[in-house]
Amino acid sequence: MDKFHFTKREKIFLLLALMVLIALFISSSMTYHEQEIHDSKINHYFGWLENIVAGWNFTYGGRVHNVQVDGRAGLAQFVLRKLAHFGSYFLLGGFGYLGLRRIFKIKWVAPILTWLITIAFAAFDEYHQFLTGDRTPSVHDVMLDGAGALTAILLIMLCSFLRRKFFVNKKQV
Repeated sequence: MDKFHFTKREKIFLLLALMVLIALFISSSMTYHEQEIHDSKINHYFGWLENIVAGWNFTYGGRVHNVQVDGRAGLAQFVLRKLAHFGSYFLLGGFGYLGLRRIFKIKWVAPILTWLITIAFAAFDEYHQFLTGDRTPSVHDVMLDGAGALTAILLIMLCSFLRRKFFVNKKQV
């Protein structure tokens, strides 16, 4: 029976996934106020984002978000927080998939299992937030996290397909 060995590249991707997991755990251990970005910092660093989101009006988690409800800085901060959710799980799903995809003999199992594992961690992370003071867990955040991971996995699959179709096959001609 052959032993499976991770390549150096796969080990790097798994290490990056672990680093994202650690950052997520640390972040969900902080209270809302410890993570809060003050209006002056929002204005200074993300003033451009305030201008972009100023006209937005949307519902997330059963609550309406717009400038009238949240204020310009508050809406920008809310969008930043949700982008952080999507982006961190995009990285986690992508790194996890790149590190694990070769170990599955049935190729369609790798993306599905990686995605499900990422969603399970997102749910655990929301539960961890529930245990942290001044934090509110949200099923909507788990769905957003899952969407981030799925987006990364699908992009990697698409890029791999295009690479095989247009670049690898051209070398064989």
